Amino acid sequence: MDKVNVVKIKKLRWYIISLVMLGTIINYLARSTLGVAAPEMMKTLNLSSEQYSWIVSVFPFTYAIGGIACGFVIDKFGLRISFAVLAALWSLCNMLTALFSTWFPIAALRGGLGLTEAAFNPAGMKVTAEWFPAKERGLACGVYSLGTSVGAMLAPPLVVWAIVNYNWEMSFVVTGAIGVVWAILWAVLYRSPESHPALLKEEHEEVMADQIEVVKEKASLISMIKDKSLWAISLPRFMADPAWGTLHYWMPLYLVTVRHMNMKEIAMFAWLPFLTADLGCLAAGYISKFLNNRGVHIVNAKRITFTFAALLMLSMAGVGFVSNVYVAIALFCIAGFAHQCLSVTVISMSSDLFPRQKVATATGFAAFTGSMGNFLFSIFLGAMVAVVGYDIFFIGLGVFDLIGALFLWMLIKAPSAKVAPAVA
Repeated sequence: MDKVNVVKIKKLRWYIISLVMLGTIINYLARSTLGVAAPEMMKTLNLSSEQYSWIVSVFPFTYAIGGIACGFVIDKFGLRISFAVLAALWSLCNMLTALFSTWFPIAALRGGLGLTEAAFNPAGMKVTAEWFPAKERGLACGVYSLGTSVGAMLAPPLVVWAIVNYNWEMSFVVTGAIGVVWAILWAVLYRSPESHPALLKEEHEEVMADQIEVVKEKASLISMIKDKSLWAISLPRFMADPAWGTLHYWMPLYLVTVRHMNMKEIAMFAWLPFLTADLGCLAAGYISKFLNNRGVHIVNAKRITFTFAALLMLSMAGVGFVSNVYVAIALFCIAGFAHQCLSVTVISMSSDLFPRQKVATATGFAAFTGSMGNFLFSIFLGAMVAVVGYDIFFIGLGVFDLIGALFLWMLIKAPSAKVAPAVA
């Protein structure tokens, strides 16, 4: 962007976070394609439940590695080019899935997808830390995280449309091509606050007023690993992420194989938990901001928000015990709301606990632990679901986040009661 004769834009930070949200929608649209296409792929390619579990599980495993790697790359090389390149790579991995008919190369491409898609949280939180004052970061994180559930919500009708009118392969081509377009859009439009020609001076001063002090040392995971705050935002992710993976990859299969829904019914109903998840994204920011405005320290406000949502996650435990399929979907919807509310809350805490040049690294490490929890849970579910069924797994998902809440309260030092609410 040329700095000459560029129109200044009021509240530019909200346009920037909307661009991140669009990228997150496309990220999750690509990620969710497999879960919706799974019944058709398993039938066409003669895949077993165990083979499908490996295809599903390789994603969180490489996503775990990618969380750290992408966080480091983004902190070192900057948001603009790093995020664009990584988005183009995950889109390519998604499109190439259409070329193969056996489980191993599909699993390998899912691995590449996980490695590169892990960029969205470190990138999103770095944008939030750079562009928003502390009081608005929870809401900003909620706005860009809307994309996670919107992308997952759009996947069932779009993927089913591609399968019905073409084949399962076309669904991967379509969702991948959309990602390439966004990568180009990001590279053209994004700039940091220091170099964005459309940013008003007043807004820049507002954003910079309450940044955590920038220190001279570079972000180093080795130097951060002993920090309890890093583990405080990471261990709750370990407990929380299996629920999101289950909604994405196993819920459609569960509804087809156990609840006997057909593909048209999947297109009609499987997106609903992701609609309520959208509301959870927004609720995370509003609840913590509401508490903060009433004198609760921002860290405690977010811990209270997380705990509230963890209690709502108990709804997941009841899915296997209701006979009506629509009641089961309603319980999935409550769980979708609760998961995104607590997930957005803990993700946004990295910008409250770490200086801006460490935010992407801290967020990436938290994503690593969350993905490892998702990986281990998916492997175990795939190996045991044919033996014990889904019910025991739903019960576990219902209580895991209460354990995560305990970590959040135990590992972060209680903030001073004298600390005033952040100033917007």
